[in-house]
Amino acid sequence: MTEIVIIDSQIAGISGDMLLSGLIDLGAEKKIVIDAIYSCEDHFKGSRIRSVDFIKAKSNGISCTKFMFDFKEERQSLLGTSMYRLVARYCDTLDLGLRPKAFVLNSLKLLISAESLVHGVDFNHVRLHETGSLDTVADLVGTAIAMNNLNLFTSKIFSTSVAVGRGLLSFSHGVVPNPGNAILEIFKNRGFLLVPGFLGGELTTPTGAAMLVNLSSKYVPFYPQFIPQNIGYGCGARVEKGIPNVLRITTGLQPISTNQNLEAVYEIETNVDDLNGEGIGNLIETLYNKGATDVVILQGITKKNRPVFVIKVISDNIKLQSIIDTLFIESGSLGIRIRETGRSTIVRSTVTIPVSMNKEFFHVRVKVSKDQYGKITHAKPEFDDVKLISEKMKIPFKRSSEIVHMQVIERIINEES
Repeated sequence: MTEIVIIDSQIAGISGDMLLSGLIDLGAEKKIVIDAIYSCEDHFKGSRIRSVDFIKAKSNGISCTKFMFDFKEERQSLLGTSMYRLVARYCDTLDLGLRPKAFVLNSLKLLISAESLVHGVDFNHVRLHETGSLDTVADLVGTAIAMNNLNLFTSKIFSTSVAVGRGLLSFSHGVVPNPGNAILEIFKNRGFLLVPGFLGGELTTPTGAAMLVNLSSKYVPFYPQFIPQNIGYGCGARVEKGIPNVLRITTGLQPISTNQNLEAVYEIETNVDDLNGEGIGNLIETLYNKGATDVVILQGITKKNRPVFVIKVISDNIKLQSIIDTLFIESGSLGIRIRETGRSTIVRSTVTIPVSMNKEFFHVRVKVSKDQYGKITHAKPEFDDVKLISEKMKIPFKRSSEIVHMQVIERIINEES
């Protein structure tokens, strides 16, 4: 069994206080988090904390926990690197430990980097406005302590799609479209799926986004197979009739083999009835060059008994748009079907195995997969390596493949015994 955590922000998004509140609702010890947050005013001059508490609340009828933080600070902004040094010293006084401290500092570094990219300012000269306040520090450090208290840093953490909201945002730099620029920079090229959600305004904050990215590296389109154990609900500030403004955090056990990966993929499909064989061959090659994971061509009969090619492509989220554009351009199709689904893949590794043939030696790359007990279940020599042997030895590919496969299997059996 593998311990997993699912952070579900597909309805109401994620903010730092919602994540922290959800962890407290999940069972993290409230007192140690509150004591740590109170102590942070000692490290930030001109700051005074009036009260810190986590209270039980309800959001559209759902019982949840809400973070209540009342503080005062004199400064309006802070140099990002200055805040980083202050937070690092603060973490040291709390004796957080390596993993929680790394989470705090990596999240803060990501916030600073995002601001640097958005404003075109060198990392060392970025000033933090909204994210440079005491509540950001409380969210980061409080979440690290709560995660550590629940022993969740060692768990496998999944994220659902992330609700970011709709409309326009008004903040210190003016009016921008939602999601804000910093949010886009934080999620850029990380494989998370952003969706509008069901509430208006900004649903995901930069702090919440940075912490989510540093906790989970895997987006799932649906809940994986698991046995739920505990559930926590973190309450957001906005109140809107009909939609609970909560972040749900679920922990559980996953019975799936540890040598398997769950991932979100897209199935892209279209019918083409006016391409010849050469066009289809070119299309397949182009799709693979654009990053398609797999391409399958089926033949069928469509309306008016016309022969048709059914093109089926598997793609990840990052390459999806490129694959769609390629299909439209290269196939001439007027419509494409897209389905989001999940795929379970066995973890594979590549090893190099020496092979001899007629007193000549070759090195063949072999893809190896193992079961959850570490036993090899499948070994496949690389096609290009076997083909090279076939050409050099001037023997049929089928014969060289048989010889290579026999020696590979013999080598693997000897190593396992």
